[in-house]
Amino acid sequence: MSWQSAYLALPSGIFALLLVAAGTAALRAGWLLPPQRRYVQRVGLFGRAQLVMAGAFAVLTASALLDDPALRSGVGTLAFVGIFCALVLVVRARMPRRDR
Repeated sequence: MSWQSAYLALPSGIFALLLVAAGTAALRAGWLLPPQRRYVQRVGLFGRAQLVMAGAFAVLTASALLDDPALRSGVGTLAFVGIFCALVLVVRARMPRRDR
């Protein structure tokens, strides 16, 4: 592991911790950051999306610390899939509910 990869891992690790805090606050208390309050319709789903994204950024942090390029690529792909799934959940959380 080189010092460059440690510097790349630091911001994504910090961002993962911030997303865990925000996702937990959204799930437990229904609290959102002020810019998000206008657009989010389903707070619980949005909190789950933040936790999925936090997990993806944690996996991305772990992939930056790996030495094997093939393993790093596979773990990075897993992080990409997690971020994509979280973005799908964010879009769903912003859509209004349909009444039946």
